[in-house]
Amino acid sequence: MVIDSRELSEGENLWLRNLDNELNVEGIRRITGEIAKAGKGARIQAYLDAVVRANAGVLEEAIRMSDLTLEQVLERTGLIAKWEARFKAEGEAIGEERGEARAEERIKREVARKLINIGLSLEQVAQGTGLDIATLTQYRE
Repeated sequence: MVIDSRELSEGENLWLRNLDNELNVEGIRRITGEIAKAGKGARIQAYLDAVVRANAGVLEEAIRMSDLTLEQVLERTGLIAKWEARFKAEGEAIGEERGEARAEERIKREVARKLINIGLSLEQVAQGTGLDIATLTQYRE
């Protein structure tokens, strides 16, 4: 199926027509109004990203001319929620990695202490655990 955007009504054509880089301030207002009105912010992120990239200057002008701040525009379009979720997930992943690294280090130290206590040489323990000799000398009882 091929859609000829020239044959669509203005309402039907709102989304297709604004994917180019010739959007004007009124077009930005219509799009953001439709997004807010329909609660579609979270569902049309790819579309909105394409429009914003193609029309960054017009978006800046629309924000300057309106009574909304950039933060309010981003909030209404769902971008802030999207970014918060992304950064939260990234932060949690970093936290998990750090926690796992600390746990691995703790396990290495515990194993090293036990190996030293059963009589293995510091060199053998260093080779087995990857810890350096200076660290291992602290574990001798």
